[in-house]
Amino acid sequence: MAWLRAVSGVARSAIRRNLAQAPHHTARLRALPPPPARSFHSTALRRKVESAAPIPRPVPLSRLSDSFLDGTSSVYLEELQRAWEADPNSVDESWDNFFRNFVGQAATSPGISGQTIQESMRLLLLVRAYQVNGHMKAKLDPLGLEEREIPEDLDLGLYGFTDADLDREFFLGVWRMAGFLSENRPVQTLREILNRLEQAYCGNVGYEYMHIPDSDKCNWIRNKIETVKPREYSRDRREVILDRLIWSTEFENFLATKWTAAKRFGLEGGETLIPGMKEMFDRAADLGVESIVIGMPHRGRLNVLGNVVRKPLRQIFSEFSGGTKPVDGEVGLYTGTGDVKYHLAKQYHSMIRGKRIHLSLVANPSHLEAVDPVVIGKTRAKQYHSNDTERMKNMGVLIHGDGSFAGQGVVYETLHLSALPNYTTGGTIHIVINNQVAFTTDPRSGRSSQYCTDVAKALNAPIFHVNGDDMEAVVHVCELAAEWRQTFHSDVVVDVVCYRRFGHNEIDEPSFTQPKMYQVIRNHPSALEIYQNELLESGVISKEEIDSIRSKVTSILNEEFINSKDYVPKRRDWLSAFWTGFKSPEQISRIRNTGVRPEILKRVGQAITSLPENFKPHRAVKKIFEQRGQMIENWGRH
Repeated sequence: MAWLRAVSGVARSAIRRNLAQAPHHTARLRALPPPPARSFHSTALRRKVESAAPIPRPVPLSRLSDSFLDGTSSVYLEELQRAWEADPNSVDESWDNFFRNFVGQAATSPGISGQTIQESMRLLLLVRAYQVNGHMKAKLDPLGLEEREIPEDLDLGLYGFTDADLDREFFLGVWRMAGFLSENRPVQTLREILNRLEQAYCGNVGYEYMHIPDSDKCNWIRNKIETVKPREYSRDRREVILDRLIWSTEFENFLATKWTAAKRFGLEGGETLIPGMKEMFDRAADLGVESIVIGMPHRGRLNVLGNVVRKPLRQIFSEFSGGTKPVDGEVGLYTGTGDVKYHLAKQYHSMIRGKRIHLSLVANPSHLEAVDPVVIGKTRAKQYHSNDTERMKNMGVLIHGDGSFAGQGVVYETLHLSALPNYTTGGTIHIVINNQVAFTTDPRSGRSSQYCTDVAKALNAPIFHVNGDDMEAVVHVCELAAEWRQTFHSDVVVDVVCYRRFGHNEIDEPSFTQPKMYQVIRNHPSALEIYQNELLESGVISKEEIDSIRSKVTSILNEEFINSKDYVPKRRDWLSAFWTGFKSPEQISRIRNTGVRPEILKRVGQAITSLPENFKPHRAVKKIFEQRGQMIENWGRH
């Protein structure tokens, strides 16, 4: 709550310490057997109480000058409460407001009996604990492998409440600030309050926002989280989401079937990204965005190109079958060097909900985050040339991997440019595809922080962690991110916690480095299977309707594959314009002599492809070395 934000950490600690020393709470806690699930915390709490100092003596009052923010003793609070009940004008105005909101209204509320000022304050501390640390209890890992310690301050016993209090009604207060007033009901049982807190903060989404020093921004998020009923999408909306998820999944399956040995850095394990992005762009278009510049690494790039930016599928398939053919009728124009498929760019004009929107995916080299400042610069240029002074029409979206977001310096540098007057673009939406493994490194070996996104806290950006297997939760946070950006014109992070089904790329063997994780992944259902089952069980959609969507998608993919065989590009639209007069590499004489004799290179190649005789390699590793050795032996013969 807002008043607790103003109270110093020392004051809050003193409140907890003094409340624990009250005799009636001590007797209650001693008599209470520790709940099985929280035995450690309850035992520790009893020890604290048993070793507590003597009950503090009453503190002399200076009623007209002592502020609400200075109250740290339970005895002092009781004395002030009695003084206020006798004469409200005898206490400081801040205390008058507090007692009027909690004690005064609780006394006149039906069903409220015996609620003390200490219980009111402890209840608010409990609510605040969920706002601050509820994300630590959220179910974010779809594989269920992550082990996190639940913070002690989420233990009900820490605040002097027991199971006997669960069905008591408590008055939460009517504050002008946003916050925990679910359905505008200031009177609720403790059980209802806990259930709502668990639902809001400990489900499949974990919210980090209490580090933001701006109360307006925190209140805005609280309203979205605490006072809004659980998200409910209509049948038509769910059918659209399902259709997009089927496209995302079947696209990867199709590529895997047709090009089994090709590197494509597929999105398997994170397929919910595509529907999430499309819903985000839909919401952004509703809020006035006309142009979106996207930057991203390899993983899922082909899927984004095909299903979000709408690069022709036949062109993607043609590139897989042997690359692009010469540009028809465009001789003399430089159109690129034939870079790998997952580096290329694309631009597309789309109609979203009746609004014309321009999507641009920027070309990206292998250094994954190098594209970040390029995207920000392009977005800024678009805003300048379209006179978008309020920065509402042009928006940047950056997609990151978990390892690169935490480990590459250009991320932090770009974040710190985000609010500078000469660099700002009015906020960037960052989407982290959190595979929970950076290349081959476990998170505990790759960073020091709890989350890969903690670097964004330096910018006071809200961070929405979401379980990547919960399709509708991903859609929800993606929409929320678009709303935040358009409301506050500052950065926001969506952390999609998912996994890589086939390792770093489709040729690697991921069980070499993460055997336990991939043992779980092999038996883990896809996000599409999970969402389909949810819809079928709820009766929202029938199996026949699902099969119809799948059949439609498969038919289009096969048709585009057939057409790809005769596909000839008319132009290379991944460049914003043709570079007339710019010579291609084929038109420039290349340097042939590297300065190293062929026999030396061959000898080096033989050395690095030979394994020791007493070393027994894995059969897959052995095959790789044999293939490399054959390449060295055959080098130069043709």
